[in-house]
Amino acid sequence: MDAELISESLDMLSDRSVARKMSKQIAPLKGIRGVPMGEIARMGAAAWQEGVNLDDDDRELTSLFGGAWEDGMVAIGLLAAAGPDDPQAAWEVAEDWLGRVDDIFTADALGWLVLGPAAALTGLDVEGFASRMRHTAPPIIRRAVVMMALAWTPTPLEGPSAAPLREKVGEARIVLVPEALSPLIEAIATAFLRDEDHRVRKAYRRILRAWSKSDPEAMSAWANEVKGGFPKMLKPEIDRAHRLAKRAQKAAEDEAGEE
Repeated sequence: MDAELISESLDMLSDRSVARKMSKQIAPLKGIRGVPMGEIARMGAAAWQEGVNLDDDDRELTSLFGGAWEDGMVAIGLLAAAGPDDPQAAWEVAEDWLGRVDDIFTADALGWLVLGPAAALTGLDVEGFASRMRHTAPPIIRRAVVMMALAWTPTPLEGPSAAPLREKVGEARIVLVPEALSPLIEAIATAFLRDEDHRVRKAYRRILRAWSKSDPEAMSAWANEVKGGFPKMLKPEIDRAHRLAKRAQKAAEDEAGEE
Protein backbone atom coordinates (compact mmCIF):
# COMPACT_ATOMS: atom_id res chain seq x y z
CA MET A 1 0.00 0.00 0.00
CA ASP A 2 1.00 3.61 -0.55
CA ALA A 3 0.11 5.86 2.39
CA GLU A 4 1.19 9.01 0.58
CA LEU A 5 -1.06 8.26 -2.38
CA ILE A 6 -4.04 7.62 -0.11
CA SER A 7 -3.44 10.90 1.71
CA GLU A 8 -3.15 12.79 -1.56
CA SER A 9 -6.39 11.24 -2.80
CA LEU A 10 -8.18 12.21 0.41
CA ASP A 11 -6.87 15.74 0.11
CA MET A 12 -8.31 15.98 -3.40
CA LEU A 13 -11.71 15.02 -1.97
CA SER A 14 -11.56 17.63 0.79
CA ASP A 15 -14.06 20.47 1.05
CA ARG A 16 -13.70 23.51 3.32
CA SER A 17 -17.42 23.68 4.04
CA VAL A 18 -17.39 20.03 5.11
CA ALA A 19 -14.34 20.71 7.28
CA ARG A 20 -16.16 23.56 9.04
CA LYS A 21 -19.15 21.35 9.78
CA MET A 22 -17.04 18.44 10.95
CA SER A 23 -14.88 20.59 13.19
CA LYS A 24 -17.93 21.31 15.35
CA GLN A 25 -17.95 17.64 16.36
CA ILE A 26 -14.36 16.54 15.81
CA ALA A 27 -11.33 18.51 16.92
CA PRO A 28 -8.24 16.29 16.75
CA LEU A 29 -4.83 17.88 17.07
CA LYS A 30 -3.76 16.48 13.69
CA GLY A 31 -6.52 18.37 11.91
CA ILE A 32 -9.39 17.59 9.54
CA ARG A 33 -9.30 17.68 5.75
CA GLY A 34 -13.06 17.92 5.34
CA VAL A 35 -13.77 14.71 3.43
CA PRO A 36 -17.39 13.45 3.52
CA MET A 37 -17.88 10.20 5.44
CA GLY A 38 -19.02 8.35 2.33
CA GLU A 39 -15.84 9.31 0.50
CA ILE A 40 -13.71 8.15 3.44
CA ALA A 41 -15.48 4.80 3.27
CA ARG A 42 -15.00 4.52 -0.50
CA MET A 43 -11.33 5.39 -0.17
CA GLY A 44 -10.88 2.69 2.48
CA ALA A 45 -12.60 0.08 0.32
CA ALA A 46 -10.52 1.05 -2.72
CA ALA A 47 -7.28 0.93 -0.68
CA TRP A 48 -8.16 -2.56 0.54
CA GLN A 49 -8.63 -3.72 -3.04
CA GLU A 50 -5.04 -2.67 -3.72
CA GLY A 51 -3.87 -5.06 -1.03
CA VAL A 52 -2.68 -4.72 2.59
CA ASN A 53 -0.28 -7.06 4.37
CA LEU A 54 0.82 -6.37 7.94
CA ASP A 55 4.21 -7.96 7.36
CA ASP A 56 5.00 -5.38 4.71
CA ASP A 57 2.69 -2.46 5.37
CA ASP A 58 2.78 -1.81 9.13
CA ARG A 59 4.97 1.28 8.69
CA GLU A 60 2.81 2.58 5.85
CA LEU A 61 -0.31 2.10 7.96
CA THR A 62 1.29 3.94 10.88
CA SER A 63 2.33 6.76 8.57
CA LEU A 64 -1.24 6.98 7.27
CA PHE A 65 -2.66 6.97 10.80
CA GLY A 66 -0.41 9.91 11.65
CA GLY A 67 -1.91 12.07 8.90
CA ALA A 68 -5.14 14.03 9.12
CA TRP A 69 -8.22 12.65 10.88
CA GLU A 70 -9.63 11.12 7.70
CA ASP A 71 -6.32 9.40 6.98
CA GLY A 72 -6.44 7.86 10.43
CA MET A 73 -9.93 6.52 9.90
CA VAL A 74 -8.87 4.85 6.66
CA ALA A 75 -5.80 3.41 8.42
CA ILE A 76 -7.97 1.95 11.19
CA GLY A 77 -10.25 0.36 8.62
CA LEU A 78 -7.36 -1.23 6.74
CA LEU A 79 -5.84 -2.53 9.97
CA ALA A 80 -9.22 -3.93 11.00
CA ALA A 81 -9.54 -5.82 7.72
CA ALA A 82 -5.98 -7.15 7.85
CA GLY A 83 -6.07 -7.93 11.57
CA PRO A 84 -7.77 -11.35 11.57
CA ASP A 85 -4.96 -12.74 9.42
CA ASP A 86 -2.33 -11.70 12.01
CA PRO A 87 -4.09 -10.60 15.21
CA GLN A 88 -0.91 -10.30 17.26
CA ALA A 89 0.63 -7.89 14.77
CA ALA A 90 -2.66 -5.97 14.57
CA TRP A 91 -2.74 -5.66 18.36
CA GLU A 92 0.82 -4.36 18.52
CA VAL A 93 0.17 -1.74 15.83
CA ALA A 94 -3.13 -0.64 17.38
CA GLU A 95 -1.67 -0.46 20.89
CA ASP A 96 1.01 1.86 19.52
CA TRP A 97 -1.64 4.05 17.90
CA LEU A 98 -3.71 4.10 21.08
CA GLY A 99 -1.36 6.58 22.72
CA ARG A 100 -2.02 9.08 19.93
CA VAL A 101 -5.81 9.01 20.01
CA ASP A 102 -7.38 12.34 20.95
CA ASP A 103 -10.98 12.28 19.63
CA ILE A 104 -13.94 10.02 20.39
CA PHE A 105 -14.56 8.89 16.80
CA THR A 106 -11.03 7.58 16.40
CA ALA A 107 -11.18 6.06 19.89
CA ASP A 108 -14.42 4.25 19.11
CA ALA A 109 -13.22 2.90 15.75
CA LEU A 110 -9.86 1.73 17.06
CA GLY A 111 -11.35 0.03 20.10
CA TRP A 112 -14.30 -1.60 18.35
CA LEU A 113 -12.78 -2.59 15.01
CA VAL A 114 -9.20 -3.45 15.93
CA LEU A 115 -8.35 -3.74 19.62
CA GLY A 116 -11.44 -5.73 20.57
CA PRO A 117 -11.17 -8.37 17.83
CA ALA A 118 -7.39 -8.68 18.24
CA ALA A 119 -7.72 -9.11 22.00
CA ALA A 120 -10.22 -11.94 21.56
CA LEU A 121 -8.16 -13.69 18.88
CA THR A 122 -4.86 -13.49 20.78
CA GLY A 123 -6.25 -14.51 24.17
CA LEU A 124 -5.19 -11.22 25.78
CA ASP A 125 -5.48 -10.91 29.55
CA VAL A 126 -8.32 -8.42 29.22
CA GLU A 127 -8.80 -8.07 32.97
CA GLY A 128 -5.17 -7.14 33.50
CA PHE A 129 -5.07 -4.79 30.51
CA ALA A 130 -8.29 -3.03 31.53
CA SER A 131 -7.09 -2.62 35.11
CA ARG A 132 -3.80 -1.11 33.96
CA MET A 133 -5.49 1.31 31.54
CA ARG A 134 -8.08 2.32 34.11
CA HIS A 135 -5.35 3.56 36.41
CA THR A 136 -2.92 5.10 33.91
CA ALA A 137 -4.70 6.19 30.71
CA PRO A 138 -6.37 9.54 30.01
CA PRO A 139 -10.16 9.55 29.44
CA ILE A 140 -10.15 9.39 25.63
CA ILE A 141 -7.95 6.30 25.69
CA ARG A 142 -10.08 4.73 28.41
CA ARG A 143 -13.03 5.24 26.08
CA ALA A 144 -11.23 3.29 23.35
CA VAL A 145 -10.58 0.46 25.81
CA VAL A 146 -14.24 0.37 26.86
CA MET A 147 -15.29 0.29 23.20
CA MET A 148 -13.29 -2.91 22.76
CA ALA A 149 -16.21 -4.67 24.39
CA LEU A 150 -18.58 -3.74 21.57
CA ALA A 151 -16.58 -6.10 19.36
CA TRP A 152 -17.63 -8.92 21.70
CA THR A 153 -21.34 -8.37 21.03
CA PRO A 154 -23.25 -9.10 17.79
CA THR A 155 -23.61 -5.40 17.06
CA PRO A 156 -23.50 -4.52 13.33
CA LEU A 157 -20.42 -2.49 12.45
CA GLU A 158 -20.92 1.13 11.51
CA GLY A 159 -18.87 4.15 10.43
CA PRO A 160 -16.48 4.75 7.53
CA SER A 161 -13.70 2.60 8.99
CA ALA A 162 -15.86 -0.49 8.52
CA ALA A 163 -15.68 -0.17 4.71
CA PRO A 164 -12.49 -2.24 4.17
CA LEU A 165 -13.97 -5.11 6.19
CA ARG A 166 -17.16 -4.96 4.15
CA GLU A 167 -15.05 -5.01 1.01
CA LYS A 168 -13.05 -7.98 2.30
CA VAL A 169 -16.04 -10.19 3.13
CA GLY A 170 -18.40 -8.88 0.46
CA GLU A 171 -21.21 -8.17 2.91
CA ALA A 172 -22.94 -4.88 3.73
CA ARG A 173 -23.90 -5.98 7.26
CA ILE A 174 -21.12 -7.34 9.45
CA VAL A 175 -21.09 -8.52 13.05
CA LEU A 176 -17.81 -9.67 14.55
CA VAL A 177 -19.21 -12.41 16.80
CA PRO A 178 -22.43 -14.45 16.56
CA GLU A 179 -23.11 -14.15 20.28
CA ALA A 180 -21.79 -12.17 23.23
CA LEU A 181 -18.39 -13.07 24.67
CA SER A 182 -19.65 -12.34 28.16
CA PRO A 183 -16.51 -13.19 30.19
CA LEU A 184 -14.53 -10.62 28.20
CA ILE A 185 -17.29 -8.01 28.45
CA GLU A 186 -17.51 -8.59 32.17
CA ALA A 187 -13.82 -7.74 32.58
CA ILE A 188 -14.34 -4.35 30.93
CA ALA A 189 -17.63 -3.72 32.75
CA THR A 190 -16.04 -4.40 36.12
CA ALA A 191 -12.93 -2.31 35.49
CA PHE A 192 -14.71 0.83 34.31
CA LEU A 193 -17.92 0.76 36.33
CA ARG A 194 -16.90 3.72 38.50
CA ASP A 195 -15.26 5.81 35.76
CA GLU A 196 -16.87 9.26 36.04
CA ASP A 197 -15.63 10.86 32.81
CA HIS A 198 -18.68 11.56 30.63
CA ARG A 199 -16.98 10.29 27.46
CA VAL A 200 -16.13 6.99 29.07
CA ARG A 201 -19.52 6.63 30.72
CA LYS A 202 -21.43 7.17 27.46
CA ALA A 203 -19.41 4.43 25.79
CA TYR A 204 -19.88 2.23 28.85
CA ARG A 205 -23.65 2.69 28.69
CA ARG A 206 -23.61 1.63 25.05
CA ILE A 207 -21.73 -1.52 25.99
CA LEU A 208 -24.27 -2.40 28.65
CA ARG A 209 -27.13 -1.87 26.20
CA ALA A 210 -25.54 -4.15 23.61
CA TRP A 211 -24.71 -6.76 26.25
CA SER A 212 -28.25 -6.76 27.65
CA LYS A 213 -29.65 -7.40 24.16
CA SER A 214 -27.32 -10.29 23.38
CA ASP A 215 -26.85 -12.04 26.74
CA PRO A 216 -29.13 -10.53 29.39
CA GLU A 217 -28.79 -13.53 31.70
CA ALA A 218 -25.01 -13.17 31.94
CA MET A 219 -25.27 -9.41 32.40
CA SER A 220 -27.97 -9.79 35.06
CA ALA A 221 -25.88 -12.34 36.94
CA TRP A 222 -22.87 -10.01 36.81
CA ALA A 223 -24.95 -7.06 38.01
CA ASN A 224 -26.25 -9.07 40.98
CA GLU A 225 -22.65 -9.50 42.17
CA VAL A 226 -21.77 -5.79 41.96
CA LYS A 227 -21.48 -4.15 45.35
CA GLY A 228 -22.33 -0.51 45.98
CA GLY A 229 -25.03 -0.09 43.36
CA PHE A 230 -24.84 1.55 39.95
CA PRO A 231 -24.53 5.17 38.82
CA LYS A 232 -27.89 6.71 37.93
CA MET A 233 -26.99 7.01 34.24
CA LEU A 234 -26.44 3.24 34.02
CA LYS A 235 -29.38 2.03 36.10
CA PRO A 236 -31.87 1.80 33.18
CA GLU A 237 -29.53 -0.57 31.33
CA ILE A 238 -29.17 -2.78 34.40
CA ASP A 239 -32.93 -2.86 34.93
CA ARG A 240 -33.43 -3.80 31.27
CA ALA A 241 -31.02 -6.71 31.60
CA HIS A 242 -32.88 -8.01 34.67
CA ARG A 243 -36.21 -7.80 32.83
CA LEU A 244 -34.89 -9.56 29.74
CA ALA A 245 -33.19 -12.23 31.84
CA LYS A 246 -36.42 -12.98 33.71
CA ARG A 247 -38.30 -13.14 30.43
CA ALA A 248 -35.75 -15.56 28.98
CA GLN A 249 -35.88 -17.71 32.10
CA LYS A 250 -39.68 -17.86 32.01
CA ALA A 251 -39.64 -18.79 28.32
CA ALA A 252 -37.19 -21.60 29.05
CA GLU A 253 -39.35 -22.87 31.93
CA ASP A 254 -42.49 -22.77 29.78
CA GLU A 255 -40.73 -24.69 27.01
CA ALA A 256 -39.48 -27.29 29.49
CA GLY A 257 -43.00 -27.65 30.89
CA GLU A 258 -44.44 -28.31 27.43
CA GLU A 259 -41.95 -31.12 26.90
